[in-house]
Amino acid sequence: ILMMGVLALSFSWMLGLVTVQQKLTTSMSAQTVADAVALAAVESGEPLAQEVVELNDALIISLTLTEKVDQSVITAIVVIELDGVQAQAMASNGP
Repeated sequence: ILMMGVLALSFSWMLGLVTVQQKLTTSMSAQTVADAVALAAVESGEPLAQEVVELNDALIISLTLTEKVDQSVITAIVVIELDGVQAQAMASNGP
């Protein structure tokens, strides 16, 4: 009986670890997509950013593009959602 209890407890811990791993993997994937979307927005504008997000089955929650007066430096701040997880990224072509 003790052995069955140990096995049941071990199985419960394994299921918990699998759930944590899945959430961590989704979180890392969401951050990667957010980074890619921000870079795409800086380099090629909102249409490419939208294409990147669609290719990754994600959704843009917000996208802000800021240009300096001389238009030489562009900064993008993006929030995306992937599988219920949100991630934020910022990219710039400036120093």
